[in-house]
Amino acid sequence: MNPRLLSIIAAVVLVPVLVIGGIAFGLLAIIGGQAASANAGTGACTVGDAGTALTVTTTGGDSLTLDEKQLANAATIITVGTQAGVPAAGLKVALMTALQESKLRMLANSTVPASLDYPHEGVGSDHDSVNMFQQRPHWGKLADLMDARYAVRAFFGGPNGPNGGSPRGLLDIKGWDTMPPGQAAQRVQVSAFPDAYDQWEGAAETIINSMSGSISCDSGQVIGQAAYPLSPGYNMTSGYGPRDIDVPGASTWHTAIDLQHWPNNCNDPVYAILPGTVTVSTELWLSIRHPDGFIVSYLHMYKSQRLVDVGDEIQAGQQIGVTGNVQPSGGCHLDLRINKNGTTNSAVAALQEATDLGAPAMYAGYVDPEEFLRLYGIEVCPPDSCRRP
Repeated sequence: MNPRLLSIIAAVVLVPVLVIGGIAFGLLAIIGGQAASANAGTGACTVGDAGTALTVTTTGGDSLTLDEKQLANAATIITVGTQAGVPAAGLKVALMTALQESKLRMLANSTVPASLDYPHEGVGSDHDSVNMFQQRPHWGKLADLMDARYAVRAFFGGPNGPNGGSPRGLLDIKGWDTMPPGQAAQRVQVSAFPDAYDQWEGAAETIINSMSGSISCDSGQVIGQAAYPLSPGYNMTSGYGPRDIDVPGASTWHTAIDLQHWPNNCNDPVYAILPGTVTVSTELWLSIRHPDGFIVSYLHMYKSQRLVDVGDEIQAGQQIGVTGNVQPSGGCHLDLRINKNGTTNSAVAALQEATDLGAPAMYAGYVDPEEFLRLYGIEVCPPDSCRRP
């Protein structure tokens, strides 16, 4: 994948790094070139070369060259899907569907004149269907259907989808993951041409593979697959360091950062920022030890709502639970903290720890999560989208 294609994908928000056939993955940060985080460093980064456009082929041998907008729509499907915990098999079904229905274009409809008032990449005329999945009015309001992210969420459905199970999205269909992907697509779309989706299976796989290329950088940063802990749009409600707080039992020297969506701050998917092994799962704490020895902890998730347990091997971006309000807490949020004790990673070991800043000795080894994540090219609270206390 070249830097131009990288910038197309990054413009959607973030790009997931996928493991085909894997479990639920959240958003993985991409760094380098035009897609670099504002504070991610200045070293040049390169990725595998896939060209500025991507050509895919149907099983019948027909070729389709995807342009920037089509690639951006594909990236939206992948991003929103992984954010919702959809495995790669489901992403493939969605891509196959959008390729067949619209060639991955957001379509307005000449029979729905109001749809022409929304941004679109073509005009269709099939009944009253719109967007890249050709969804009809029972899928949602027109303003929602002409929003690519909503359209993707509706296609996937599931317990957190906007459909409430009707019409059924992919995740609402029992056994979808055991069906041939074309059949699964048909179960969602109920098309008059039920076999048409099959021809796009290889094309969908090509798209997924092209968007999961490795990234290498020549800067001094620690480079790896690192994920944001929550979906975009959260704010920081408490920072790292001394603080005044009136929550009973809460620490006055905060060795973490608190993140929260508002007003929907409860039951918000929480994603592992880095890979590792779960070593602690108590009522309050969930801790994951990275292969480099440091420990990342996620606090306040209800244990009954966690998706992992002690001994589980975790991947970056994998959903591990949802935000909760386990005490001491003043409301549902994620407390994210990192302890560098025992690390073999020299860059992490060099980070200033809390006790150097006057924290009690019991907080030895804890480091500023923002500084830590910058080593991986992530600005966890970017000024253009994240408010600070």
